[in-house]
Amino acid sequence: MAELVIRVSGQDAALIDRVYGRGGASAAARRPNRLVVDAHVAAAHPEIAATARRAGVPFLVDPLTHYLQDVQHPADPWARLSFADGRAHTPSDLASNRRQERLVEECLSFQIEHGATTLIVPYVHIEKADDGWVDIQRRLLAHTCRFLDRNNVHIPVMAVFALGWRLLDRMAWPSVLNPLLEASALLGPAPVALAAAKVDQGVHPERRLADLLATVGQIRPRHPVTAWNQGALGEACVAGGATGYEVGIGWRERCDLRSASAAHRQPPSGGGGARPVYVASVRRSVPKPSLRVLMTDRVLLPHLICPDLACCTSGPAALLGDPRAHTIVARARNLAELDAADTLAWKWHLLAQISERGLRVAERVNIASRHQEVVNSIDTAALLATHAVATVKRRNAAERAA
Repeated sequence: MAELVIRVSGQDAALIDRVYGRGGASAAARRPNRLVVDAHVAAAHPEIAATARRAGVPFLVDPLTHYLQDVQHPADPWARLSFADGRAHTPSDLASNRRQERLVEECLSFQIEHGATTLIVPYVHIEKADDGWVDIQRRLLAHTCRFLDRNNVHIPVMAVFALGWRLLDRMAWPSVLNPLLEASALLGPAPVALAAAKVDQGVHPERRLADLLATVGQIRPRHPVTAWNQGALGEACVAGGATGYEVGIGWRERCDLRSASAAHRQPPSGGGGARPVYVASVRRSVPKPSLRVLMTDRVLLPHLICPDLACCTSGPAALLGDPRAHTIVARARNLAELDAADTLAWKWHLLAQISERGLRVAERVNIASRHQEVVNSIDTAALLATHAVATVKRRNAAERAA
């Protein structure tokens, strides 16, 4: 069964309690298969780990160690963690065995202390084959194996391959992907979280998506693969062989590791605007003010509301009134429907249809955005890439079956 991994923020602790039916509430119609939190969220909100433990759900603490590659403001919550450092590190800064051992020990010990039931190996963002980070990541994997053996730790482990989109190309596999696979083999059949950055960008996102799916296919014979930070392309990754995908609730729906690191250079702002609302037809979240205006369009309305009475019992009011719970249930439902398809050809057929309908809805929204300032346009790159790849994959799978 395909897995939905939901990234929970500090604002979502009460929501997660409610989703799993804690505190007398009725459990949501569909629930995440796994929960993951940022390391600084785990430190500030131990109640999330407690909820996962009571619900019997696997719980992960993402150390976000790729933040070490950029400057972090001293007041940022992540920069104050035991294994963190606000300075921007180069490969040479992390080259010594002693520094790597300390990072692995502090990082994994932190996760164990905060209730993780699957440990995430410290990871770095690799954008070039020859920038020195491949060797650092390979050695961090090896040090993790030694730490687990030395301390007799028997908690499952996940490796993160955080790669720039250029390194998904087959020509880069011998110098990047293959060394990482060889190093991760020491961990046994541990799952791999593939964090592929900026796949849904550029002039030809369909080519980047095709490379991403090829990379999933290359990893899958050795490790189960989870598409990390891939809300916009998660279902395509599952059709391409991933066991599931990870996404935030209304945000962090796409992977851009460099921007995520850079966002912590400034002091914490202390809050943000209203959470965007997931719209299933376009497979992404839309700002709530935009959605309110768009729902006055009688042609668009049926394509924006949630038709699932088990999720949104009162139609538009429920969608706008409880958007975070809706996001979880709707994403889980969509993934279950894709997973239930009998054949690979039918999975790609469904995705081709879904993305085609989504493009029509997005086009009408984008027309409205040109006439109404409050309406935000929808980036259609992920939908276009999914439709292009799904159309080719559907034809190829049907031909093979015939």
